[in-house]
Amino acid sequence: MNAFEEVAAQQGTALPVERGFPIIRGEVTTPSGVRLCYEVAGDADRPVIVFANGIGVDIPGATSQREALAKRYRFLTWAYRGIGRSLVPHSEVDVSMEQHAEDLERILDALHIERALLVGWSMGSQVNLELIRRQPARAAGYVALLGAAGRPFRGPFPAPIDRAARHLFSLLAAYPSPAQAALDLAVTLPDVAFQVLSLAAFVGRDVDRVVFEHNVRSVQAADRRLYLRTMVALADHDASDVLPLVRCKSLVIAGTRDTMTPPRMAKELASALPDSDYREVPGGTHFAPIEQPGLINGWLLDFADEVFAPVVVAR
Repeated sequence: MNAFEEVAAQQGTALPVERGFPIIRGEVTTPSGVRLCYEVAGDADRPVIVFANGIGVDIPGATSQREALAKRYRFLTWAYRGIGRSLVPHSEVDVSMEQHAEDLERILDALHIERALLVGWSMGSQVNLELIRRQPARAAGYVALLGAAGRPFRGPFPAPIDRAARHLFSLLAAYPSPAQAALDLAVTLPDVAFQVLSLAAFVGRDVDRVVFEHNVRSVQAADRRLYLRTMVALADHDASDVLPLVRCKSLVIAGTRDTMTPPRMAKELASALPDSDYREVPGGTHFAPIEQPGLINGWLLDFADEVFAPVVVAR
């Protein structure tokens, strides 16, 4: 039994093999009392891919990527503090991108994972950059999947709207009832909410509705003040100074219909990274990973094979 298997046996719950790969779920508790829940899928002797989700997305939000990548690699994802079963002692805990990166570092340390390919969807792109800032040698590769280096709302919106959005998030964090009511309505009337969001090009009509609606429910179930404080932290965060220091290979993936992190932002990110490739998902919105998972997962697998070469990975 290797170090990972020993820790998993102590901290996690081994589940029956699903679709040809084992799954282990466990948790790590921080000194401040935050419980971080994680899931690891795939054989223990394989190289590791870390998947950092978007804001408010629980572990099942990465199911499409897990199903494709865990057959060849070990796939690790976790729930951010306050999301799903990652419980917090109170709603004023630190939810900065730096803190989320420290949480990931704590999980990697607990599982004795020294090096991994870091894939970040939306907010996860910024979280992973903070991990690279802390421990650059830990990144075997870096993928920004519909994400930015920082200040994400400055890209798609004019400066006055960006400032107004930031103030709105702060106001809602102090008085969260309206935001909670809107999310409760979205869960109660999912078809109506989906029609509105798809008409606004926030999500594509080809999205996996089961996974998408789970994501909506995970946001709706989160502590509203904590979630909105995370949104403020996301809006204020900037890791663009880390980009020139990224020494691993990078891949930047954009969606041509993504109104949150449009291709222009993604191209700027790719150009700032020393060794990067750029891909676009035709017709993809900010939810492209669950709209066109086959295309994106194929790119991720090819990139992982390149990053981990000459590690022998059975196909």
